[in-house]
Amino acid sequence: QRQKLHIGFASLSNTLPFEAPSNTNNGKVGDKELDPRASIMLTALRGEVSSFDCPAPPLIEKNIQSSSMDGTMCWMANRQSEVNIGNAFDQAWEVLLEEDDSEALNVTAGEGSAATITCRLGYRAAVVLSEKDANDAKDDTTITDCQEREAKFNGDTRVNVLFPGKAADEDNEDSIAQPAVALVHNLSQEYVLHSLRTSPLVEKYKFAAPNDNKRVSLISLAHNPETQIAAYLMNNHHQESKSQLLQNARIYMKGALKSAFIGYEIAVTEGLIDGYGVDSNGLSLQPNHDMHLSWRDILECSADAYLEVHGSENSNGRTSSLKTIRLPGNVLETRGLKVADEIRSFFGTVDNNGEGNPSEEGLPTFTEDQNDPLVQQRQKLRKMRTILPKYVQVCVTRPLTAYPHGGTGWDQSSPGLSESGGGISAPPAFLNGDKSSTVESDGKKIDAKHPVRILDYQVESGPIGQPGELSWTNLHYKEHGPRPSAYQPILNAVLSHFDAEAILEASLERELTVEERETLEGCKLIRDMVHDLDASLDTMKSFAAYEEYLVNVAVPLIYGSFEELDEESAGMLQLFFRVHGMAVRMVVSRWTRDMLMGGWTNADPTDDNKLSGTIEFDKDKEEKMRKIRHILGFDDLKGGYNIPCDMTLQEFALRTLLDESAVRGVVVGCSRPEHVLEAVAAADTSNSV
Repeated sequence: QRQKLHIGFASLSNTLPFEAPSNTNNGKVGDKELDPRASIMLTALRGEVSSFDCPAPPLIEKNIQSSSMDGTMCWMANRQSEVNIGNAFDQAWEVLLEEDDSEALNVTAGEGSAATITCRLGYRAAVVLSEKDANDAKDDTTITDCQEREAKFNGDTRVNVLFPGKAADEDNEDSIAQPAVALVHNLSQEYVLHSLRTSPLVEKYKFAAPNDNKRVSLISLAHNPETQIAAYLMNNHHQESKSQLLQNARIYMKGALKSAFIGYEIAVTEGLIDGYGVDSNGLSLQPNHDMHLSWRDILECSADAYLEVHGSENSNGRTSSLKTIRLPGNVLETRGLKVADEIRSFFGTVDNNGEGNPSEEGLPTFTEDQNDPLVQQRQKLRKMRTILPKYVQVCVTRPLTAYPHGGTGWDQSSPGLSESGGGISAPPAFLNGDKSSTVESDGKKIDAKHPVRILDYQVESGPIGQPGELSWTNLHYKEHGPRPSAYQPILNAVLSHFDAEAILEASLERELTVEERETLEGCKLIRDMVHDLDASLDTMKSFAAYEEYLVNVAVPLIYGSFEELDEESAGMLQLFFRVHGMAVRMVVSRWTRDMLMGGWTNADPTDDNKLSGTIEFDKDKEEKMRKIRHILGFDDLKGGYNIPCDMTLQEFALRTLLDESAVRGVVVGCSRPEHVLEAVAAADTSNSV
């Protein structure tokens, strides 16, 4: 099961938020300081996990201050993640070899590969130049941002603006204008080959002198092909009838995907990569969703690309180099798991020798409409089985993060087809409190920016502020109930501290000074805020949104009410927010567990008449959770899970996914070596869920 683990980096959507301080020395080996990514990779390699995921480009800040026509800022931003991962792997591998050569050989994957690194291709940062500047740079081969400017490659589609540009300062003769920088998506053959031929990872592991002890397999994935559907809809929704718009958009997307696959097949022939695939959010959307991507379209484009490049249906037993299909899937967004099972059924169960028993899909029947495009596609794929691979590795992404309605922000309608004439409708605001309030989320709603995190957290189980044990929220609930043991005493202490009793007593005898009145108003504001936070505690749904609310609203409000807080008052507030944050973690993880369990429920730990760990079924709760899941677009999950009360949500989620026979890989984002160890532990016990 460990071989199913794929380690990702710098991904908030996947990261396990363990709060325990690192007690390992993986950040330092002997006198050698390791890059954080190298520490994670080293821990994975020691645990016989050898598949790594390179963060998608571009690694770039939104507010750019150094873009220029002849600079290399965008060029480097589009490649920085590959540079980081390549250097980190080299560092980890060197340490592993120094420790024990045999241990390094134990992690060697098939065909002599030390590891597999998967990259995504599609998005890039592109400088926006005027037509004149672009023409002036047209024949220049120097490596600058001009070589990847917007509209440089056929099929460039602008997705967003990373930097709006900046005019030159007329009062400063040394000042120069800075062009805008756009986020661009492209899947053309031209762009695929350009990107791979200038890839730092390709240069390091394919162009350099081969090292028999460190052969790295490179897999490149076409990232979110459905972006091309959205681009077509946005650009053509005023020019075509709605009945044809979506159909034409899908045809346009398939053309782009086939072009990318042609580039990939050529790249495999040139030895740039070892295979290719697709990483798409659209694969897990319902078929009637505008942004849906069909896995059969992927297979069809792969077969067509193979024929375009190689010119024969099966030369010397060679097949398409399609290796991987990645799609979102977790214990809440279960449609991705159903899609994985469909793909598994198409190829059939594969044995240890790579042989399978494919399905009979595509056989002509008398009951099917032979003019139906879907029927025709299935028959075409059946005829092309000899050039398709014997199986495709299906991996699930974001296993611990569930987005409402797949993260698209709408149920089924999209920019091109909405009856209102365009525009994306907002995601459902669940329990949004005051619906006329500001755009700031206070933690009481789930949306595309603040998804459901399938996690338990660690909280302090002893007196706050004193060294003590950390306890998982599920175990703390089991032992102490729904609040941290120190919550109520600290809440009372803070309310008492800011009761301004001395000033109120003085107001009965004399007129208060300006400073005293301001202090009284500030104390009232803080008490009201603390009361509100306490009263709304049980409505919290997102810890990340709650943290944003504190940083952007609560803390500025406090400092705006007092010119200066005395040390004791500041300490009391810090203590409250610390214990209140732990209480929010407990509420959020409990709500998530309830939604996953549906009608199943663990016995109340405070009820002495029931055995600890008892599982009960509540029909009313089942209906309530069903309605919540419907609001959030998690209708594919029927019933609920029987989750043991002593098992964390992340452990349950990972073990459940690893047990899925149709899932051949789970991409887990890790920001510390401890996260890898937790994932490995889940893999080792996954068959016992």
